[in-house]
Amino acid sequence: MFTTPRLITIALCAALNVAIGAIVYLVKLPIYMDSIGTILCALLIFPNRWAAFVCALIAGLTSVIVIGLLVNPFYPWFALTSLCIAAVSAFITSSGAEVFRARPAQPVSFAVRVILYGVITGVVAAIVSAPVVAYLFGGVTGSGSAFIVAFFLKTGQQLLNAVLISGLTADPIDKTLQVLIAALLYRATPADFIAMVRDPGTPARA
Repeated sequence: MFTTPRLITIALCAALNVAIGAIVYLVKLPIYMDSIGTILCALLIFPNRWAAFVCALIAGLTSVIVIGLLVNPFYPWFALTSLCIAAVSAFITSSGAEVFRARPAQPVSFAVRVILYGVITGVVAAIVSAPVVAYLFGGVTGSGSAFIVAFFLKTGQQLLNAVLISGLTADPIDKTLQVLIAALLYRATPADFIAMVRDPGTPARA
């Protein structure tokens, strides 16, 4: 399963998560942008979904640990969220791999799939993350999303409800943007590289 091209892919995708996720966290945007590499990893290794899941999970967990050590100590507590994003990416989002690389491009189908997969990923991430944010951190994790939580608390919502509504507001937008960027990066990846990453005998799609 862990061929040299796949190990390289995992490392590059983890680095992508760390680089963009850390920047977004430091400027306190109400989004995360820390799973682009996880999604991209799953797309690159599809159609072997189990291999895609394992490799995407390793990329995601690696970035969670690195960001936790270097930037935001809250991140490691969201390892389960990273696992769920890897699972959605490998078993759902990767289904759009052919559309994302279609020649000529299919703009409508491309956009519909990006939005659909982004919303699904966002809803899953929001639901899984809400108890951690509410009960471990009291709604404050140091990221820009804390401002959204504070807003819903001001409207009279209970803490868990405020965190969940905040997540369901921001996460689908955040994850849709991440799926879009991952899909565009996947589309731009050379076919020869994809052929090396995938299982032997699996043809790369131009």
